Amino acid sequence: MRAMKLRAIMTTPVLTLTPSEPASDAFALLRDAGVRHAVVVSGGRVAGVVSDRDFGGPAGGAVRKGKTVADLMQIDPVVAPPELTALRAALLVRKHRIGCIPVVEEGKLVGIVTRSDLLVALAQRRKRERETGRRDREPAEVPRPPHLVSPNRDKWP
Repeated sequence: MRAMKLRAIMTTPVLTLTPSEPASDAFALLRDAGVRHAVVVSGGRVAGVVSDRDFGGPAGGAVRKGKTVADLMQIDPVVAPPELTALRAALLVRKHRIGCIPVVEEGKLVGIVTRSDLLVALAQRRKRERETGRRDREPAEVPRPPHLVSPNRDKWP
């Protein structure tokens, strides 16, 4: 059984924004397109990623007021080639605590994969493995995140 590649699960075309776009207009574009993430492109290159949460969500008018996409975007996003496996991409999403990965081939944006896309792909893989009784050859080593303890835990009654 072959491992699923990002090329097979990525969304294309990708909603792209420019850094100079007003944040309110960009949030409206996300909402109208029914997506939660957009890739910020400048000079033909991926400059950042922005999500509806970066814009403050539906009630985030104060967050967006007077700001541009560049003010709210996440710079230096994690990007991946279309031949990366879904499992490896899921590990990147977990490691970096991100919601999406722009898919780049030869320096050009070709798609986007979200955390939801990866969950669906990995669930389909698991179902296929159960139905066929065969497992993908790729190791399923999933590193556990460090256990974090709240600094405020002693303050609770």
